[in-house]
Amino acid sequence: MPKQKKQNRSLVLGLCIGSCLAIVLALVGAAQIHSTNKVKFCASCHEMQTFYKTWVEAGHGLAQKGAMKAKCVDCHLPEEGLLTYLGTKAKAGANDYIAHIIRKKVDWVAKREEREKYTYETGCKKCHKELVAPGIPIKAFLAHRTYELGETDKTCISCHHNVGHGDLLLALNNQQ
Repeated sequence: MPKQKKQNRSLVLGLCIGSCLAIVLALVGAAQIHSTNKVKFCASCHEMQTFYKTWVEAGHGLAQKGAMKAKCVDCHLPEEGLLTYLGTKAKAGANDYIAHIIRKKVDWVAKREEREKYTYETGCKKCHKELVAPGIPIKAFLAHRTYELGETDKTCISCHHNVGHGDLLLALNNQQ
């Protein structure tokens, strides 16, 4: 067999094997992303038990009938494109994993004050598309209208800070 033909066969074989590996890695990666997006996964760490329990009873949790349900990732990962989503997920996951492994003590009460760093407006807006819907109370209408016009620095979580985890401060204080 001529040398050039043998090189072409090797190149085609390499491309086929590489493509198959890429497909397998993509499928495994997608399955891992899907499985780690579940509430059950987040709640599997003992550090998250308080957050899981308060979420279940809160406005978007499992215990609320008729309310819109939200998973951890709906609020704590940005809906700003796949790369931003995956980058934020990887960074947050690595931070949580390292903190778990080294048994880092986290002051959750202090971190609670920074909650706007860990929740994303895009998650709220994904479900709450019509903020000034007819029939809402006038106070809510005025606040949402100001928000939609960009006349305030407040975020969704600034006003609705108990919707994700209820009275998280009380739960954290009872935990100590």
